[in-house]
Amino acid sequence: MKEKITKLRDKHFNLSEETKFRFDLLNYKTDGMIFLTSVLIVPFVLSLFVSYFGYNNNEVFALLYLVSVIVGMVFNMLRNGPGFFKGGYFWIYLLIIGPQIVFIFTGLLMSLFNSSLNNDPKLISAFSSIITMILTEVIIIILAIIYDRKIFKRFKETLKTKWKEVIVIAVAGTIILYFVSTFIFLNLIETKLMGASESENQKNLIGILRDSDKSITIAYVILLFILTVVVAPFCEELCLRNSFNLNASNRWLGFVGSAMFFGFVHYGPTFDFGHILSYSAAGFILSGIFLFTKGNMTFSWIVHLLNNLLAFILILIII
Repeated sequence: MKEKITKLRDKHFNLSEETKFRFDLLNYKTDGMIFLTSVLIVPFVLSLFVSYFGYNNNEVFALLYLVSVIVGMVFNMLRNGPGFFKGGYFWIYLLIIGPQIVFIFTGLLMSLFNSSLNNDPKLISAFSSIITMILTEVIIIILAIIYDRKIFKRFKETLKTKWKEVIVIAVAGTIILYFVSTFIFLNLIETKLMGASESENQKNLIGILRDSDKSITIAYVILLFILTVVVAPFCEELCLRNSFNLNASNRWLGFVGSAMFFGFVHYGPTFDFGHILSYSAAGFILSGIFLFTKGNMTFSWIVHLLNNLLAFILILIII
């Protein structure tokens, strides 16, 4: 059975030597563990600690999170030199650190539009956050286009030579992702069995769309589409799958780590542990697609995009 699966993967997902993904470029026992500890293990423990002791202070957690990530990044830079940036290792760090820098400029920009948002702190914060993430992720994608040519060669070769496989994985992956993450874990387990309410992300989002003026709602929907459907799926797969696995430098460490990290970035910063299962399940499915297709984020990106598009449409129906 194992040999048949290996042959199947070789036949349908092998790429040229120039574009294929390497899972073992660094030493996972040192580089991989330093990376995993700084971006996931320490932040996860910090989030639990802050939440358990009732602080629920996003600012305190964000600061400690940044310190942990920056320490790990410095170690990685010192150990791997010039390849740290051009090799694609930097993108995951930039996704975490970048919003804190971009937010400074976004805050100044949004001060010009406070009156248009009725000087509502909740609306100003929501628009600032979504614009910050769009700008951050666009910057990452542009930098990757300039410096990380290999990933786009892989992307081009896949769409040219593996388009049938892309269609099959896109359809099957989207169905599995929705059924497992949304239907089983979110609806059945978290909501019905565990009695969890809407996720913090969903609650804040729906509240803004329902309670705002029509013009504000339309503007937010447009920004939401740009972020969740156009920008985020590609950037998150670039960072949370491709860059994460490069840093982990072990296929199984990368598989488990990137899956858990994907979940963590959605529930950890808001201490929304009631939805740890559904977010983590989505992470494991996308990581599984990345691993099964031999480290080709083209497949996980399209599944991620379709899933977000489906969620976006459902949100529009709800409001």
